[in-house]
Amino acid sequence: MNKLILTFALGMVLTAAPAFAYESHHDDRRADYSDRGRNSLDRHVNHLNRMLQKVRWQVRQYGADWRARRDVDQISRETDRINHRFRSGDYNRSRLRAEVDRLHDRLHAIEVRLHVRSRDIYRWD
Repeated sequence: MNKLILTFALGMVLTAAPAFAYESHHDDRRADYSDRGRNSLDRHVNHLNRMLQKVRWQVRQYGADWRARRDVDQISRETDRINHRFRSGDYNRSRLRAEVDRLHDRLHAIEVRLHVRSRDIYRWD
């Protein structure tokens, strides 16, 4: 009887753990958007980072050619530079925003070249 109760309790804990992990991750992402009114630039830099991760996944998933992989590597290096400048505070706001928009457009062009299914395209809201 004790083994049955222990097995049941263990099953409940293992079943609930992924739900808590997902909920926690979801809450962390929501915090990025409610950044006390500093809506614009930090939100877009965060979007760029997430979109880059999504496009890297698409490149692996859809079997991209060497040109697309090279473009993603170059965009990744430019994104690293943007992240560094943004964190250090050494940037011109409008120029950095223009760079983020340009890289977003380049990443979307890669998605189009890969013929990514509509459900896999990164939504930039």
